[in-house]
Amino acid sequence: MLLDTSCSGGHKLQNRTQEIRLRIEQSSCIGAHLYQIWGHSPLNCFAFYSYSFRWSAHKVNFVGLPVTVTLPQSSPQGTLVYNFTLDNCGSTNPTVIIDSVSPSTTFFNNPTLTSLGSTAYGLQITLSSSVDLNAYTVNQYTLNITATCGNVSVDGQLFVKISSTNYVPQCEPGFSSQAGDTVQVYSNVPASSVIYTVALRQPNNAPVTYRMTQPFPPVFTISSNGEVMAPAAGFTNALKTYQLKIQVIDSLGINCTGTLNVNVLPVNTTFLSITMASKAVTITENGGPNYFATVMQATGSSNIVYEMITPTTAYYIESGTGTIRTTYNLDLEKTPGLAFTTLQVRAYDMYQRSYSAIATVNITVLDVNDIPPSCSPAVFTTEVPETTPINQLLASFTCTDPDVNSTKLTYSIIPNAYSLYSFRMSGSQLLVNQTLTYDSAAIASVNFQYAATVVVSDGGSPPLTTNIPVFVTVTPVNQYSPVCNGPYTFFVNENAPFGTVVGQVNATDADYKFNNVEFSIQGGTNPPVFYINPRNGEINLLGPLDYETTTSYSLNIQVVDLNDDIIPDPINQKTTFCTITINVQDYNDNPPFCTPPYYMTTIYSTLSTLANVQTVTCNDKDPTSVLSYTIVGGNINNRFYMLGNTVRHNLFSYNNNGVFDPLTFELLVLVTDSTNPPQYSTTATVIVNVIPWTTTQPTTTSTTTTPQKQTRIVNGTVTYWQPDVWFMVVLTITGVLLLGALSLLAWKLTKGCTVCSSGAKDATQPLLQDSSFTDVEKTAEAPKEPPPEQPPNKEKKDIAPLSPLSLMWREQQRRLKSHHQSSHQTRIRRDIAPLSPLSLMWREQQRRLKSHHQSSYQTRIRKDIAPLSPLSLVPFVLQKLQQQYKQLMAVMANRVWSCRRVTYFN
Repeated sequence: MLLDTSCSGGHKLQNRTQEIRLRIEQSSCIGAHLYQIWGHSPLNCFAFYSYSFRWSAHKVNFVGLPVTVTLPQSSPQGTLVYNFTLDNCGSTNPTVIIDSVSPSTTFFNNPTLTSLGSTAYGLQITLSSSVDLNAYTVNQYTLNITATCGNVSVDGQLFVKISSTNYVPQCEPGFSSQAGDTVQVYSNVPASSVIYTVALRQPNNAPVTYRMTQPFPPVFTISSNGEVMAPAAGFTNALKTYQLKIQVIDSLGINCTGTLNVNVLPVNTTFLSITMASKAVTITENGGPNYFATVMQATGSSNIVYEMITPTTAYYIESGTGTIRTTYNLDLEKTPGLAFTTLQVRAYDMYQRSYSAIATVNITVLDVNDIPPSCSPAVFTTEVPETTPINQLLASFTCTDPDVNSTKLTYSIIPNAYSLYSFRMSGSQLLVNQTLTYDSAAIASVNFQYAATVVVSDGGSPPLTTNIPVFVTVTPVNQYSPVCNGPYTFFVNENAPFGTVVGQVNATDADYKFNNVEFSIQGGTNPPVFYINPRNGEINLLGPLDYETTTSYSLNIQVVDLNDDIIPDPINQKTTFCTITINVQDYNDNPPFCTPPYYMTTIYSTLSTLANVQTVTCNDKDPTSVLSYTIVGGNINNRFYMLGNTVRHNLFSYNNNGVFDPLTFELLVLVTDSTNPPQYSTTATVIVNVIPWTTTQPTTTSTTTTPQKQTRIVNGTVTYWQPDVWFMVVLTITGVLLLGALSLLAWKLTKGCTVCSSGAKDATQPLLQDSSFTDVEKTAEAPKEPPPEQPPNKEKKDIAPLSPLSLMWREQQRRLKSHHQSSHQTRIRRDIAPLSPLSLMWREQQRRLKSHHQSSYQTRIRKDIAPLSPLSLVPFVLQKLQQQYKQLMAVMANRVWSCRRVTYFN
């Protein structure tokens, strides 16, 4: 239990800011020691403990804060912002104020108090008369509210969000004011030309319509986009003023109204002239600033304006009256060049500048014998950092008046355009009046030098002055850290080449020179994949990309500002880190693959056509690839088709009197990964063994009528390509050059490789008896059984390697021959199924081996059948390619369509 010992007699808490809390072990006051400290009786101690406990349990607080409320930006003055309560306040006169508003504004009134009981007060915050809410400028304000209840203070926060849901059209303040906006036009302005455009601060709830309510009937016209146009009949050449009332209405019917005053100015048709084209004036020195020199007069217009053409700091002319005065006190001791000055003055019509006249004024300044104040230093220069605080002392001038009757000197400062309000004088001390910034392009144009003139004047008659030039050079201080600007996400194609520009990191620095930063990549992969230009932040590709390995990269970019402080880098450099993400876009660069590439299955011919025969499993490393499957070979009679990656079949035909499908189909499935280039493909082989199967039905006796066989004629049209003549010539020359190159390559290979050529030659020698054997050995080794019939001579030919093309041709010829021999059995015969090159080579090798074994009785020593070497296949490949090329050229030369008619009989 805690005890507050800050009470005094009468049980009143007089000092609530200092508390001494003692731990009490028992409920009674351990009073002897505490009594000696405070001088209280035990009864007072108990009473104090009871009061202190009650006060701690009821602490002054805001009920309803902190909280966030939302106001529409169109809320007017007096709109209720929020109601809340101040609770547990025993004071009869509490104060509640808005301590601060962020961002700073005067849009909110201080809370008003309403008593809700002895210790509770209701609080209400409303909008002030200066309210001008705009969600596009500031969308949230933070109000820090402080309540004082006696000696206790409590703070709370109210967050006010500004919404732009109530889109009320707002006319420009000048246009919607009571006086309205004013535009001046000459009377010769073209008819129906645009002279004014009504602009809205919140052009929402389109479309917006514009309507001219005054004058009526309307003299001017207004377009649908708010352009006010001159009358169609034009203006008369006279001075006249029109007042237009224009109403702007949005699509919701909400409107604002403004006033436009049109002043029509007449066109001056007379010439303007100056009374004296050349004028000589004499004045005395030390006349002080604004000393009258002369006045110029011009005629020809009532709206004449005067200006000085000759650049000078000694004189100026009053634009309305033509009076020429001195800018400052002219002292020939300081500036002897002011003894004679020639000025050119122009007078022109304020509404038509082209109507003008020029005069020359020669001003002679007479010397007056006097001595101005003497000051030290005569010229003040210094360097200060841009963080120099306001009211900092820059210089203290010591000036005296050498005149016998010395007077009090006064100090003032004349700034130039860049040092306006930057300095002030306090007596003879030059102080900083506002922050001297280095980070400005304007001050950089004058080499970061603030220039002004301190004018010291005496009190003589006429008063004499002394000017002290002041040059304060500001040195840089690195105040701001670089700031990263978007974008933070970039995309690059997987196949982008080395050096590809991925994107550019943008960063700004408010220190001058602006945005002088350096970029670098921190961490990352090793070796690096990307490189960033340290000066402009351009990111280039440095290494290869693989979408299948890495889909995105996160780069930590370090941005360091450069040369932003007078102290050399890197002592006061500031650094910022920004993280960017580079997403790799997939590119088709991997072919599909099938696992396994070879399938074999057996089905019955009665398998349902909706059942799957075989599923081909293929994949592609590129995740965006879409695989497509097509049967490109072995599909005899089109008995199979692909449904996705599944092989399905059509009805088979195993009718002895009709089409008899093969029992084994060797299907070649082409798998492609894209329909657009680049496109990669692979193949898979599916061997399907079909078992013919018939169902047995009970035998019944029935009379059948033999239908009369009819002849069906099926016409198949083969379309040939008909190229242009130039293409045939180019293709012929290219083919001849290619055949020549291949022939030369084969000749070089066979000539240079003696071992290979001799091996191939030995392998192709006929199998003859070894003449080195003796007759006895021949008799002993002769077979006991009579030798078989000698094979035909054609079987004794050299075993020459055959190319896949020649093997396909021979097998095709053999099957066609067999087909014609059996054609008397049926009129409808299935097409000869093509065989793959591998199966043809295997069959031809088996046939030759079989022929070799049949002739083995002739010799006991027999050389092995030589393998088909690539070099031995070259001549045959060239021969077959040449034959195929001739056939292709013959077809191409036949520039007509060819048709083939096949007659089938049922």
